[in-house]
Amino acid sequence: ADGTLVWAGYIRGFGENAADISNSGAYFHQPLRLPGQYFDDETGLHYNLFRYYAPECGRFVSQDPIGLRGGLNLYQYAPNSLTWIDPLGLDVIRLRHYTSNQGFAAIKESMKILAGDQNAVFAVRAKGKPLSMADAADKFKIKQNHARNYIDFDIDTNRVEFRKNDLGVEEYKIKGDIELDEKTTEFNKRC
Repeated sequence: ADGTLVWAGYIRGFGENAADISNSGAYFHQPLRLPGQYFDDETGLHYNLFRYYAPECGRFVSQDPIGLRGGLNLYQYAPNSLTWIDPLGLDVIRLRHYTSNQGFAAIKESMKILAGDQNAVFAVRAKGKPLSMADAADKFKIKQNHARNYIDFDIDTNRVEFRKNDLGVEEYKIKGDIELDEKTTEFNKRC
């Protein structure tokens, strides 16, 4: 409690222990490594609850127990955050916008979804089977005839804000009007 240094360690970029130093000069065994890892003397690896990590190469020696849900590289320690940016604006997301017959006709003619409330367009992820008119109306608290038709389109991820609205529904908010691309837009009209 007098502020004397008991132990200090120097760790290389991928978690390899470079040196242990104690103030007294005596050996001090400290098995803690990167967050959640414990040094295993027998293997020379870092134990991380479900698998072992090799700091010399910066990767695990066994596959991720959750499989591909953790990413395509089953042996990585953490994903490369530099790949999460899109400086050229080429990364797109497929969204679905529900609309009425009148809105559908106007959007199809102009190839543009005009911003409404909050100067924004609201959409959901276009995956799987679309909601029925009744389910969409109930989920988004809109009139059933406003959920009659839907449009699936691609948009630059930099324009999209993912959020939970006041109803607790996950949705995507896009500021301003959306110019649609004829090649990637699907118009789906229901009877």
